[in-house]
Amino acid sequence: MTLRNLLALLALAVAGNSTVWAQEGTADPAFSAVPFNRWLADGDQTHFRWTARVSGAELSGHQRLLTKVEIEVDGAELVSRRGHGELVMMIQFQDSAERVYQAHGSIDLANVKDEAAKSNFNYAQEAFVLPGDYRVSMVIFDSKTGEHSALQKPLHVNALRNDPLPQAWKDLPAVELLHAMDAPDVWFRPDIKGRLQLPLATRRPVRVEVLMNASSTGPSRGLSVGTVNTRSLGNLLPALKVLSQVEVGGGGLRVTLLDIPKRRVIFEKDGAHPLDWEQVRGALTEADPNKIDVRALEHREQNAQFFVEQVRQRLALGGGEGEKPFRVLLVLSGPTTFNSGEDMHPIEATRDPNTKVYYLRFHVPPEKLPLSQIFDAPGARSRRGFPAGAAPALPTEPFDSLEPLMKPLQPRLYDIYSPEQFRKILGSLLDEIGRL
Repeated sequence: MTLRNLLALLALAVAGNSTVWAQEGTADPAFSAVPFNRWLADGDQTHFRWTARVSGAELSGHQRLLTKVEIEVDGAELVSRRGHGELVMMIQFQDSAERVYQAHGSIDLANVKDEAAKSNFNYAQEAFVLPGDYRVSMVIFDSKTGEHSALQKPLHVNALRNDPLPQAWKDLPAVELLHAMDAPDVWFRPDIKGRLQLPLATRRPVRVEVLMNASSTGPSRGLSVGTVNTRSLGNLLPALKVLSQVEVGGGGLRVTLLDIPKRRVIFEKDGAHPLDWEQVRGALTEADPNKIDVRALEHREQNAQFFVEQVRQRLALGGGEGEKPFRVLLVLSGPTTFNSGEDMHPIEATRDPNTKVYYLRFHVPPEKLPLSQIFDAPGARSRRGFPAGAAPALPTEPFDSLEPLMKPLQPRLYDIYSPEQFRKILGSLLDEIGRL
């Protein structure tokens, strides 16, 4: 196949995005259209002003090790090649068993503007990887002239020390390449089919209820409600997907999503794996805090009691013959504040000894903010200075009103700030529930 024929294949790739062939044994056709391996052997021919980086793997909220490959091209390079054709970036992972995982992206050089010379173009490819050693190969070439350049970099991925879930990655592929996605899809990752191994062996029938607050967590100083909700869901949705993969032996698991301000159950599924992402996505769209529901506003003083009632219902044991299951409730939420005037009566303590409540409270780590956002926050005096010894007012999380509502149930509270904490807590939870 000639380079001219390759353009037809590259039509599949949107400029700046990647086409991913993550399945083992499935080759990206773009790679067979060029002498990829020969170019690697040639090495960096310095036809391009570009750099490449391979980051070390870190644990993600999906409880998978995540690495990123970045190719950065000098903007002036793009302008100098403006015209017909495409600039193509190709990335290949090779594991210790010589299996390859390939992806490519392209830039339409016909659309390059003069302004591109003022900044660099960044192309990134993320991947979930298992512990081990890899060779990452990167090629960049001009489809019109055939000019090319190549680099290879090693990647060593360490196993987690004292892993509380040592079997969770059993039978997963060594590499799963990730598609470029926007929120909320990027938080759930519907493109990834690999499943965690999270068996829960129990001594008696156990019913696990996962109740997630999918609504806005309340106002936060320095950030809008929509921004707070977005950052919170970025933690909660990966955790929800992880928990939905728990296999409860001799019992069952149900997932429920609540829109508290609208007092609605927006998603519910018994036997939660796999979660239907399209249904969950639609539910989250309905729970958008920027959508105003006039009828819900009329009785918003009932929002807290709606949450209390949902907790009460999920702790109620069903009827029927035989041994009734032990009921475990896992509440997932960020710190949540209710408006003044709410009925904040806590739930009554249950008399049933066969229930247990865990509150997984996810906190959003601080992020670097633009100076304009910091100095425009309440309490900041000016862009030039503030009182001696004082700092600009940074965004803070809202006060949490859910914990006192559940206090009579004596919930086990876990404050979670990182994927590593969540992994440790999940291992502890599975062990404790298994011994109930």
